[in-house]
Amino acid sequence: MIAPTLLLWLYALAFGIASATASDDRGLPKQADLASSVALSLVIALWVIRDAQKRGRHLCYDYDSFVYFAWPIVAPVYLFQTRGARAFLTLLCFAGICLIAMFPSAVVFLIREFEQ
Repeated sequence: MIAPTLLLWLYALAFGIASATASDDRGLPKQADLASSVALSLVIALWVIRDAQKRGRHLCYDYDSFVYFAWPIVAPVYLFQTRGARAFLTLLCFAGICLIAMFPSAVVFLIREFEQ
């Protein structure tokens, strides 16, 4: 589970840095936004598949594609099926990773605001 979690951290940090260095207020360019959404879906799908392997849970055929395309629904359902109420802790950790990774973007935003 180290590799998928590390990939989630790397994705979140890369997204935060890319958002921070975006040249205008509209955010990331279309190509970068598309790459970001594809990468996030891949990382979440990989995390779910590795977690299922670690837990010895047999998933249906092509479950990883299902997670890739519908991760906002499927990943939390998987977490609640495998962890019960402890799924809130895992979801809180995911949110924490994203918030921590957005810190560079917030710092750059504040610097730009006070610079003017």
